[in-house]
Amino acid sequence: MVIVYRYRDWLAALPSAGLALLLLAGGLRDAKPLKPKYDEPVRLEFIEPPPAPPQPVPPPRSEPKPEPVQKPKPEPKPEPRPEPKPLPKAPSAPSVPTAPADTAQAPTETATPRSEPAAPPQKAAPTPQPSAPPSPPAAPKANVEAEFIGKVRAYLNSVKRYPTGREASLQRPEGTVKVWFVLRRDGSVVDAGIEESSNSMLLDQAARRSINLGQFPAFPEQFRPGEAQHRFVVDLQFKPGGG
Repeated sequence: MVIVYRYRDWLAALPSAGLALLLLAGGLRDAKPLKPKYDEPVRLEFIEPPPAPPQPVPPPRSEPKPEPVQKPKPEPKPEPRPEPKPLPKAPSAPSVPTAPADTAQAPTETATPRSEPAAPPQKAAPTPQPSAPPSPPAAPKANVEAEFIGKVRAYLNSVKRYPTGREASLQRPEGTVKVWFVLRRDGSVVDAGIEESSNSMLLDQAARRSINLGQFPAFPEQFRPGEAQHRFVVDLQFKPGGG
């Protein structure tokens, strides 16, 4: 009993072990051998692409044959004209005997020379005097006006000055001021103003100051001789650092 008690756990496991052996034997009996299955071999074939159809070859272009140059036909030589045959001479008339001339001749009169009046003496032709050289043509009025107006514009652009001061150095305005001014014939300024503002008060003031400080040239004699004064319009462009 002591032995049975000692190996009680092994004895309790015998029935389950036998059952497992029975099941294992039955399973091995019914089990069928497994045959390995292999995939069918795949056959690879290289198929060549069909040949491309031959492209039609364009027929060769036939170059136009140069037209033969026609040679000028030689001009026919003029045929010599037959010389006219001489006409037969007419028979001469029989000579008639003439009567003997009178031996006595009438006395010839001697002509006395007549005195002709003397021709009046011819006057000598006056010698041509050298003509005076032609005076140079006067300059057209339009050219004189355009030249003087351009001179006034150039002078005003030369005396213009860019505005100075702290405000001008901070803002550094830039633009064009169109000014008008009236001058007398001696070049003095009558009146001045702004035709088109530059939207900058500093530039407009600098343009007015340039007109008032300028000494304009006097009018030439051919520039508007009937006017005592004339109105000018000039564009003044101001750039910082460029005047």
